[in-house]
Amino acid sequence: WGPDDDGKTVDGPHPLGKAALQHGVMAGRRGFGSIFVVASGNGGQYEDNCNYDGYANSIYTITIGAVDEEGRMPFYAEECASMLAVTFSSGDKMMRSIVTSDWDMQHGTGCTEGHTGTSAAAPLAAGMIALMLQVRPCLTWRDIQHIIVFTSTRFDDRMAGWQVNGAGFSHSHQHGFGLLNAWRMVNAAKVWESVPFLSSYNSPLKKEAKLIPLQPNKLEILWNVTADDLSISGMKTLEHVAVTVTIAHPARGSLELTLHCPSGMSSLIGAKRIIDTDASGFTDWMYSTVRCWGERAEGIYKLVIHDLGSLKPMAANPEQNGNHISDPPVLTQVDSPCTRAVEEAMSGQFLNDSFSLPCPPGLEISDQEWNYITPNTLKMLLLLGCFTVFWSIYYTLEVIFYSRKELEFSLLCNSSTHGPYQTLRDAEKHASELVPLQNVDANEAGDLQMSNIEESNPDKMGDENDLISKYENRNVAITEARQTRDQSIPNHRVGHRNSESSSSLFSFDNEMT
Repeated sequence: WGPDDDGKTVDGPHPLGKAALQHGVMAGRRGFGSIFVVASGNGGQYEDNCNYDGYANSIYTITIGAVDEEGRMPFYAEECASMLAVTFSSGDKMMRSIVTSDWDMQHGTGCTEGHTGTSAAAPLAAGMIALMLQVRPCLTWRDIQHIIVFTSTRFDDRMAGWQVNGAGFSHSHQHGFGLLNAWRMVNAAKVWESVPFLSSYNSPLKKEAKLIPLQPNKLEILWNVTADDLSISGMKTLEHVAVTVTIAHPARGSLELTLHCPSGMSSLIGAKRIIDTDASGFTDWMYSTVRCWGERAEGIYKLVIHDLGSLKPMAANPEQNGNHISDPPVLTQVDSPCTRAVEEAMSGQFLNDSFSLPCPPGLEISDQEWNYITPNTLKMLLLLGCFTVFWSIYYTLEVIFYSRKELEFSLLCNSSTHGPYQTLRDAEKHASELVPLQNVDANEAGDLQMSNIEESNPDKMGDENDLISKYENRNVAITEARQTRDQSIPNHRVGHRNSESSSSLFSFDNEMT
């Protein structure tokens, strides 16, 4: 699983994958960190290197390689500077493979004797780590890496190329720090004290923009990391050292990158790959190494870029940063208290004992705090927001213009059709407020008689003469009521009231007509 092991692919976790790994080590297992075990890869026959696999190259993963039953590196296995350790797997055709359960039930056994590759080695490492967590659940993701570095067994292999770093640890590009030993790992886990929080230092970006010369065909770039540079982060010793480079080259597989730590320990972080003839070069590709584990972080770092195939000078822009453990240093010396405690534990004195250091309870970290919104979700939310805004503006304008048109129509109707009649009714109402209380009965009688006439059904009143007679009676009643009311109004308003009555009767006659 992962990028193709074809000797020409450079790929790794993309932004969401990187975020998932970082989230796992920070929030997984109640804050102690999830453990990610990845195989180094099966591209050995293509001269592939696991430093070009972004998952095996990550500081958040444990990269596991493979050895055959004789302890040698199989033909398919990849090597790299970021490999932490190895476990057993298959070798050539004459050697045995791994026995495990199998989903293919055609033979009726549910087992297979042909499990091969680094895909068989990585699960063995995961099982050993599970044994460690069974006796000590509070081991952090970095504690696991430290214990593997301390307890892995170096074995004799002339082709392995073992080198001892400044902290006393042996490392090989083929075997990492050695072969995993479940006995040593479980016993060390019982007495292990958690390392301090992770701290890091990022050196300033060095944009060299230099050409790789033809003679000699290499470019050397130096960084001087001083104590003042490290004082802010407080780190003292190294765990992972990472270098990010941007290099333009017509055949990137011809390049070879070597990193030298201040102690002199060298790491082949970018091996030559003949098959990789990609002309895109490297763009912000991060190489990492664990070969300087436990060494002092202060000093001069040197990156050497070899061009082993080009006849033209090429440009390189490297950038370096390192991740280290914080003060106090725990791996600076081989005879440190951690080393002595692990050696005592590996003697077996705790194997049949229930002794184990106490564990803290851990943290409750909500998954909701780590929800990452995908770009597609952001685009959808943006579209919905724009649609809502435009719809709100459209609805607001529609309400404004509709209300204005309705108001204009209402004013037009009132002024053209109902204007004189409404003015007359308002005047009558104002005048009626001046009528004494004893005259109200007459008005009410006239209105009541008028309403009774209006509510009557013409079909039930007989012929047309009866209907006209009733309307005439209504006019008489209205006239009498108004005359009675006008007698109580002051003299200067009588003429005005008579004109109003005449206008009212004239309007009524028009309606009758």
